[in-house]
Amino acid sequence: MKLKVVKEKFEFLNPMKGMEKDTQIIEYRKDPLTGLTCIYNPATAEKVRIFFGSTDRKALKEFAEKTKESCFFCPEKLKTSAARFLEFENLKKGEAVLFPNLYAAFHDSAVIVLTKKHFLDLNEFTPEIFENGISLGLRYLRKRYEQKKIKYGVLGGNYLPPAGASIVHPHMHVLSSKIPFRVLKIMIKNSEKYYRKKGVNIVDDILKAKERYIGKFGSIEAYVPFAPLGNNEIDGVIRKHSILDLNKKEIKDISSLLAEVLKFYYNEGISSYNFMIYSGALNGKDTLYCGIKIISRQNFKQFYTNDVWYLLKILQESLIFESPEKTAEKFRGVIKRKR
Repeated sequence: MKLKVVKEKFEFLNPMKGMEKDTQIIEYRKDPLTGLTCIYNPATAEKVRIFFGSTDRKALKEFAEKTKESCFFCPEKLKTSAARFLEFENLKKGEAVLFPNLYAAFHDSAVIVLTKKHFLDLNEFTPEIFENGISLGLRYLRKRYEQKKIKYGVLGGNYLPPAGASIVHPHMHVLSSKIPFRVLKIMIKNSEKYYRKKGVNIVDDILKAKERYIGKFGSIEAYVPFAPLGNNEIDGVIRKHSILDLNKKEIKDISSLLAEVLKFYYNEGISSYNFMIYSGALNGKDTLYCGIKIISRQNFKQFYTNDVWYLLKILQESLIFESPEKTAEKFRGVIKRKR
């Protein structure tokens, strides 16, 4: 697989260097799976310290405590505040509870409250927490697939306001539709195209890039994509074609990877994240493998700057502050020390 990096040079007089001439090299990368491009400038490592800063742990704890009283995801209120399905009872597993989303984004939307605890630091998320939530999400998707002939479905999550969460309490989402989601549609198309041309699955070739390969977590293989959708992105893949076919062991492996990545983020000073678990069509007929994408978001502070600006929102480019190869190297090192 040939992956191309286009480099451009930008020169200017830098006031932070006494108005001396400064030269920066900007990289443009296009991802073979998502088909989307990302921009990387090594000089922005300095900007990260200014733009992202450090998580204000004190302010975060105060915010979590302040929102606890009015939280309708907490167990004492959830019993009466959660919406209910017309056809069946809300689903439960361990502390996780799944119920309809009050404001559906797609044909069918559900919310999963993951734990009774109102707030968790990223290093406090356990594999069991995600295992319960993911299991419920897949059980729900199967119901909708069989009852409503839903064709596509994903599980995903936002944690804390900087990542788009309107509620602090740890939760995740299930989205399903009869039409593919935008990025998923591109991934399915690129996977099919590559298979017709090369006769192999596109992800099998992506995993051959040792500089971005992380390793195996049981049945899942982890890596950093060539052109990430977000900062510190870590992906995982399981060689099945529908998330409805994932077994208990595979769900456990996905959950373990997700919890491990969040611990890595916490140690990097990160406080918020997004993730998505996906596959091709739920009938398993697409060549796209099942996978998970995890990205970090802006750190929590009393007055934080949104990390989505017109470059990302309108021009649909992603901007990363660390090379994918460096992210993979750091996470590999963490995993190696633990093993």
